[in-house]
Amino acid sequence: MRNNDVNARAGLSRRSLLKGTLGVTAAAAGGGLLAGCSGSTSAETGPSAAPAAAKVTLGTKTAGVVYPDGYVGPVARELKPITTEKVTFKIVVPQDLTVGDWKTNAFTKWLEQKTGVHIEWNQVGGTVDDVMTKVNAMIAAGDIPDAFMGIEFTRSQLFLYGQQGLFTDVNQYIDGYALNLQQAMKDYPDARKLVQAPDKKIYSFPHVNDCYHCRASNGRAYLNTDWIKEVGLDLPKTTEEFAEVLRAFKKADLGGNGRTIPFCGYKEAPFDTYLMNSFLYTPGDPWLVVNDGKVDVTFDKDEWREGVKYIHGLYAEGLINKDVFTADQDQMLRYGNSPGKPIVGGARATYWGAFLDIDQKDPNARWRKYVALPPLEGPNKVRYAAWNYLGVGVGVAKLVITKKCAKPELLVQWADAQLELEAILRGYSGSNFAWAKKGELGINGKQAVYGYTQTEIAEKNVNWYQFNPMYRSQDFRLAERVNPKDLTFESPLYQQTADSYFPHKQPQEMQFPPVTLDQDQAAQEAELKTNLTSEVNLSFSKFVTGQLDPNDDAAWNDYKDRVEKIGVKTYLDLEQAAYETYNS
Repeated sequence: MRNNDVNARAGLSRRSLLKGTLGVTAAAAGGGLLAGCSGSTSAETGPSAAPAAAKVTLGTKTAGVVYPDGYVGPVARELKPITTEKVTFKIVVPQDLTVGDWKTNAFTKWLEQKTGVHIEWNQVGGTVDDVMTKVNAMIAAGDIPDAFMGIEFTRSQLFLYGQQGLFTDVNQYIDGYALNLQQAMKDYPDARKLVQAPDKKIYSFPHVNDCYHCRASNGRAYLNTDWIKEVGLDLPKTTEEFAEVLRAFKKADLGGNGRTIPFCGYKEAPFDTYLMNSFLYTPGDPWLVVNDGKVDVTFDKDEWREGVKYIHGLYAEGLINKDVFTADQDQMLRYGNSPGKPIVGGARATYWGAFLDIDQKDPNARWRKYVALPPLEGPNKVRYAAWNYLGVGVGVAKLVITKKCAKPELLVQWADAQLELEAILRGYSGSNFAWAKKGELGINGKQAVYGYTQTEIAEKNVNWYQFNPMYRSQDFRLAERVNPKDLTFESPLYQQTADSYFPHKQPQEMQFPPVTLDQDQAAQEAELKTNLTSEVNLSFSKFVTGQLDPNDDAAWNDYKDRVEKIGVKTYLDLEQAAYETYNS
């Protein structure tokens, strides 16, 4: 299947901030670290030279590309060479099996041919944390490139290194050299606020990826509609009806031979983000919410306890897989793909591919039997879909230009070229696309703009696997052509999100935004968050499985005491300060 946002990579853990990032001081920015220039053929424009506005123009629009009425998003245009001189930049990137060799990658060659910019790639391998550890070591040693691309710096890291003078403020170049990004920021008025550091500077070239279905993925669940019909019930609307359906699945043993799993989950897709939202709004780890302008946590509230009691009851009745807190995704796929008939009645999962193989050619494939289950109404009439207004859409850290680069305006133009429509499609899928014809429809039923020529991409070394800056607006994503003879999962994923989750989303003001912390705040927050996350997750699993009794006041109060002793009040004070800075 195509690389898809529902399987987004794990973000950088806050632990990485403590593994060297915060130990790098401004002293490391002196001397040879800022000297030199690999990205320049002359010295006429240095890093400190602020460019005037409107230095570049956009190319002419590509003929023959059809857009739906009211389309908001990237446009296909002629890409012109950025420079007539040979120019080379050194960029550090993650090593990736799909990308292959960055030097020989098909999109690498296409982009160089279009822009005239040559890149020397330094590919860093390992896990996300491994990569960041190596990058931190580079920075500490003063061995930095012209830019980092696809390295998952946190907002706090960007702010720290930006204040130390290591990362370039690209804000000063946007008006003159990034016209595609300018348009994206006009299309998304909150974009600048979302990517600015507290000092109002922008320390990375941002990206826009307004993935509609991703906004609900953290709280999505599925039920087998065939099984519901077999037990003679309807799709449940309340927590009581849900329990009734699961009991019916178990009693009928629809999986056969006692193998039936009425509802399953796994450690990478926490239960609390679906079932807990029938008791109180909770977005999941780190469980931060905003109530009337005050930042709070959900995991020590009475409503949380009531939710835990409910989930414990399901577990005690054998309605949830016993290994829900230890199973990984591979185990989930073994459950979902069981040979013969299905053994799973439903699942807490981001999308079908998290627990089932997706055969897009077979109209009767097993995954098509599972429908997205809307949030359930709890005993106190609470019913939220944990909707992510801010965590998807506009992001940072796709391209970070360092102060070693003496031609930052050229790298900004190079990044901005990747926000052109054809560049986006090639960067995402290689040459595996075609422009839609007039009358062909997209996912949302409007005129399509493009279509993929095959539903699955097996080729390697043809795209950049979303490591680079892109502008993928909601209209762009929904303008993918739907082929009735070769249906992908994108169309039902969109429609079921719109029908089942969007109507129940929490008010936006309740969501805690992506804030930035300064150096001291980030160090303190990282330790507190690590300890709180460990305690909440461990206690949640013990309460659900019965190692601790959620009905026992003493056990519950002991849990709250442990959370308090870790420092939840200090943690909230830090987040409140960051929240107020964000809103200033």
